[in-house]
Amino acid sequence: MDSSEKIIIVDQDNNQQEVEVVTYLSSKDHKNQYLVYTKGENQPNGDVIIYISKMKVEDDKTTLEEISDDAEWKDVQKLLKEIANA
Repeated sequence: MDSSEKIIIVDQDNNQQEVEVVTYLSSKDHKNQYLVYTKGENQPNGDVIIYISKMKVEDDKTTLEEISDDAEWKDVQKLLKEIANA
């Protein structure tokens, strides 16, 4: 039985895609939330490709944003390393 959580994301062109949630992350100060997900794609070596987006909630609507700040990206990488080493 497949117990993974699947959600629908909608891109800027209003195209819908079902993705599988890997995990949710929260920054140390709990000000930022992130979604780690996969589209079921694999790299040539067989590793699953994962995506990470910043979650913004406004008026009960959640949108995903690209992480464009280098310092923020490093913080997210640290969070992932903590999970991997747990």
